[in-house]
Amino acid sequence: MRLRDIFQMKRHMLRFSSKHTAGCAWIISGICRSIACAILYLPAGAATAQHWAFQRPIVPAVPRVKQARWVKNPVDAFVLNKLEERGLSPSQQSDKRTLLRRVTFDLTGLPPTSAEIAEFVADDSAGAYEIVVARLLNSKHFGERWAQHWLDVVRFGESNGYEHDLDRPQAWRYRDWVVDALNADKPFDRFIREQVAGDLLAPNDFNSRVATGFLRTGPYHITGGNLDPAEMRQEWLTEAVAGIGNGILGLTINCARCHDHKFDPIPQTDYYRLQAFFVSAANLDETRATAAEKQKFEAAVKAIKERAKPIDAQIAAIEKPYRVTLREQKRQALAPEYKAALAVDAAKRTPAEKKLASESSTQLNLSWDEVVNALRPDDRAKRSALRQQIFAIEREMPGPLPEAQGVADGTTPAPAMRLLVRGDVHNPGPVVSPGFPACIAKDEVAQTNAGAENPRLSLARWLSSPENALTSRVFVNRIWHSLFGRGLVATPNDFGRNGLAPTHPELLDWLATSFAKSRIASQSGSDFGCDWSVKSIIHLLVTSNTYRQACQFDSAKAVVDPDNRLLWRMNRKRLDAESLRDSILATVGTLNLEIGGPSVRIPLEPEVYDTIFTEFEPDNLWPTTPDPRQHTRRSLYLFRKRNVRLPMLAIFDQPDMMSSCAARGQTVHALQALTLVNSEFMRKQSYLVARRILADTGSRQSAGTRARVGSRSALEKTGDRDRIERLFVLALGRPPHADELKSTERFLGQQTALIRSRIARKEPVAVPADLPSQGDLASYIALSDLCLATLNLNEFMYLR
Repeated sequence: MRLRDIFQMKRHMLRFSSKHTAGCAWIISGICRSIACAILYLPAGAATAQHWAFQRPIVPAVPRVKQARWVKNPVDAFVLNKLEERGLSPSQQSDKRTLLRRVTFDLTGLPPTSAEIAEFVADDSAGAYEIVVARLLNSKHFGERWAQHWLDVVRFGESNGYEHDLDRPQAWRYRDWVVDALNADKPFDRFIREQVAGDLLAPNDFNSRVATGFLRTGPYHITGGNLDPAEMRQEWLTEAVAGIGNGILGLTINCARCHDHKFDPIPQTDYYRLQAFFVSAANLDETRATAAEKQKFEAAVKAIKERAKPIDAQIAAIEKPYRVTLREQKRQALAPEYKAALAVDAAKRTPAEKKLASESSTQLNLSWDEVVNALRPDDRAKRSALRQQIFAIEREMPGPLPEAQGVADGTTPAPAMRLLVRGDVHNPGPVVSPGFPACIAKDEVAQTNAGAENPRLSLARWLSSPENALTSRVFVNRIWHSLFGRGLVATPNDFGRNGLAPTHPELLDWLATSFAKSRIASQSGSDFGCDWSVKSIIHLLVTSNTYRQACQFDSAKAVVDPDNRLLWRMNRKRLDAESLRDSILATVGTLNLEIGGPSVRIPLEPEVYDTIFTEFEPDNLWPTTPDPRQHTRRSLYLFRKRNVRLPMLAIFDQPDMMSSCAARGQTVHALQALTLVNSEFMRKQSYLVARRILADTGSRQSAGTRARVGSRSALEKTGDRDRIERLFVLALGRPPHADELKSTERFLGQQTALIRSRIARKEPVAVPADLPSQGDLASYIALSDLCLATLNLNEFMYLR
C-alpha cells in the first residue's frame, strides 16, 4: 500500500463519516496517520533494497534530440532531452567576460586578472574558451579550490572541538596532501584508497600516512576528569564510519548506530560490521626525521627554554602567594571526607584515604585564569610585561619536526567487534565480523572477500571499486553541485530513500559510469579521457553548452520549471566565504598566492578574542602569525579552529567543521551587510584599493582643488573617470557602463566636497593610517568610499 492510497482511503472514509459525529472523523484520521507512519518507518526490507541508488549504474544510451546542433557533448544531449520533453529550450550563451569570470572562480576560486580578461575578449578563435579551461585545470590554484570542497565534506578542522578545543599542530599536512593530489589529478579510486588505508598500501611512504588523516578529520571529544576508554574508543569508530558514510557513500549510515535505519535498508548489524573494519586501527602520529635532525631540534628548543627560565621564575614568584591563598580556599571548600583524608600523613593513609586524597587533588588544581583573575592590577601588569617577553622568545622556536597525523593498525590480535544494544558501549551484543552494507554489496563473493586480507584495505578497495553502486555517483554529483549550484541529487550526503530523487537519473548514471572508465566516447565521435580523472569530468562539464548558458530569468520558462531543475539557464551563485575574502584581497592587490605550508593565524578582532578566550591578553591564547605578509594568504590556509571561527567567514556560511557539509547554505542577513560596510577589515581594504588605483592611474588632482562641485575642472573630471574605469576593471572585470560612469563621477564630486567641508569645519573624519603621497585627503577618502561601495555590489559577490 502506498501513501497515496492511504490518503485516498482517508478521503472516502471521511465522506462516509461526515454524516456522523466529528469524533468519528477524528478517530478515522488518527487511524490513517498511524498506518502512514507505520509504512514510513518499516524496517529495512526487500522493497527498500530496490531503491535506485543501491542498484549498480548501467551505461545509458545518449538520447537523440531535435536541436542537435546545440549539443557540444553528451551532457548537453541529456539536459536538452529533458527540456524538450517539457517544451523548453536552453538559454543563449553567456558573454565572454561573464563566462570567464564564472569558470575562473569555479576552477580556481579566484577572479580572472585584467590581462587574462583582455586576452580572452580579444581572442576570436573557435577554441579560445577551451584554451582557458585547459590553463585553469593546470593551474596550481585548481587543487586549492577543489580541496576546499572536499575538506567541507570530511569536516576538516585543526582542533578537536568540544570543551577542550585542543590544537592539532600539523593537521595542515592532510590539507596540503589533498591539494597536491587534486593538482596532480591523482585517480579518484587511488585518492580514496590512500585516505582509508594509505599506511597499508605504502607503509614506508610519509605522504601515504598523512593521507589517512582523513579518518581523523572530525571532532574528537576530550574532556577533563575521568575518561572512559571504551566510550572514547567507540566515539573514534563512530567518527571514522561517519566519514565513510557521509563523505564517500553519501548515506546517513550513522542513523543505524542505535537501531535499524528508519528509512534505508541498513540494519544495525551492518553498521557495526562497518566499524569492524577499523577494530585494529588507531590514531598514530609518526615523526619522520633523522637522528641529526632530532638532535638539532631538541638543542634549539632547550636553548630557548633556558632563555625563558628566569622570566618564568619571576612570573611564578608573582603568582605564588595568590596560588597559596586560592588553594587554601579550595581546600576549605572540600567535603569533610576529603579534608579528613588530606589531614592524614601520606605514608599512613589507608587505601580508601589514598583514593580520596587522589580525587581531591583534581579539585585543588588551579587554572591559569583563576590565578590571573585573583591578581591585583599592579601584579597583573607586571605579569603581562613578563609574558610578552616569553612570547617574543617563543617566536624563535623552530618549527616542529615533520609529523604525519594519521591512522595505523596497532592492535594484534584485533579485538572482537560487538553490536552495541541501543548504541550503548556498556551493553554489548553479539560479535560481528567485517562486512559491507548488504543493500549495496549484494554480491556474495564480495561479502566473503571482505575479510580475506587486512580488513581496512579490503574496505578501501571495495569503496573505490567500479562495482560499488554509490562512490562514483556520489562524487560526480558533488562536482555537478559545485559547478551548477545544485546537484543532480539535491541532497549530496543522502542518496537514500529520505533524500531527493535525481532530476536527471540517466545523466547521473552516464557520468558515474564514465568517471570509472578509461575512455568516454562522445556523440560527435571524439573521446574524453577519464579513468577516474577528476579533471577530465570537470573539463567535460565546463565545456558543455549547458554550463555556458546565461543566467537571465525567463518568466515563461519559469512557469514550467520555476526552480530551474531542468537547467534551462545557468544558476546564479554567490561566492563562498573563502572566495569572497580572497577576491577582496585580489582586488586590493595584496593576496599572497603562496602554496601550502603551516596554517596562518590572522589577528582576531579584540571583541572576538575577549568573547571566546578571556579579557586578559597576556596569556596569548591566539598566537598571531608574526609575518604580516602571511595574513593575506588565501583563506584555505587560515587556521581552522573549531571553536574560533573567523567572523568574516562564519557569517558567509563557512561550515562549523563539526559535521559533514555537502552543500553550503546561502543565507542573507543583516550581519553580512554590516560586516561588508562597517567592519575594520573592509574599511582598510577600501583604503588600500584606493591607493592601488591612485598608483595605477596617477594623481591628477591638483593641490588647489575647488570645493564647489560645479566648478570642477576638466582635468579633475578626467582623473576621476580614469580611476572609476580602473576600479570597475579591478573589481568587476569590465569597464563601467555610461550611466554607471556618470553616477559615480557625480558621487565622487559630491563626496569630495562634503568631506572637504567637514575638514574645514574641523569635524571628525575617518582618516587612514597611511596617506598616499599624492593627492589630497578629501579626494582620497571619497575614492575609498566608492571602492567600499563597489566591493559591496551584487555583481562583485555573485557569479552570473
